[in-house]
Amino acid sequence: MIEKKIKRVLKRGLREKVWEKESYYRLAQEGSFNISHPGMRILKNLSKKTEKILDLGCGEGTRLNYLVGKNKKGVGIDISRTAINLAKKKYSNLKFVQADLEKIPLKNNSFDLVYSAFVLEHIPDPDKALNEGIRVIQKRGYFVLIAPNYGSPNRSSPPFRESRLEKLIRGFSDDLLRLSRKTDHLVWNKVTPMADAEKYEMDWDTTIEPYMGTLIEFLKNKNMKIIKATSCWSEELSGTKPHQVLFRILGKLRIYPFWMWGPHFVVVAQK
Repeated sequence: MIEKKIKRVLKRGLREKVWEKESYYRLAQEGSFNISHPGMRILKNLSKKTEKILDLGCGEGTRLNYLVGKNKKGVGIDISRTAINLAKKKYSNLKFVQADLEKIPLKNNSFDLVYSAFVLEHIPDPDKALNEGIRVIQKRGYFVLIAPNYGSPNRSSPPFRESRLEKLIRGFSDDLLRLSRKTDHLVWNKVTPMADAEKYEMDWDTTIEPYMGTLIEFLKNKNMKIIKATSCWSEELSGTKPHQVLFRILGKLRIYPFWMWGPHFVVVAQK
């Protein structure tokens, strides 16, 4: 009960201080224009063979508008009233709904492509949002999840304040144990956001550190078929430390668990 109350207070604070600011969505729009990202290329290819597309955490709608072609149904959901108003003004051909992703006001089996791009890290209770996303996907429909891989043992979000070395050792050990373990609950590390009404930089509003490894297990446990999974080692920034260079080499060779330790993840699952 106490944890649920904390989540409500946290979400309300971010919504009022950060997510209702138009300046926030000007920054978000810049990211939406990055169509060279592996996740965007995958989404664009899938959008060509699907008819009903749902964006979970649509922001001001730029990404959804890019993906939805003619004669397709595009729906975007976001918790922010500001985001939804901006989206409606810019893209009248699409439908936008203000709602919490943990309780989507749409019917079961309504869409053949549901996706969330760089949103999971801002959701205090990602289990609920993912279960809702799965609920509204049609049978044989696709679920695409893109996020920074902050929960990987070798990475962290801007608000992370614990020991990086301890996280690396603990995370590597957990990955080895997961070789023979399934999970129906996402035990992702919680962090306290740095963003406030006056100051915001990229992902200062992170509340959860998503990790591709446990996400894959979670989706499999929900009877979702994993079609593709990549941690986007190609997106690694230059100038990384020597150990990160080694992880990248091992990751590109698809050696477990390093192939899951890249900077972002893109997971494509099918219902």
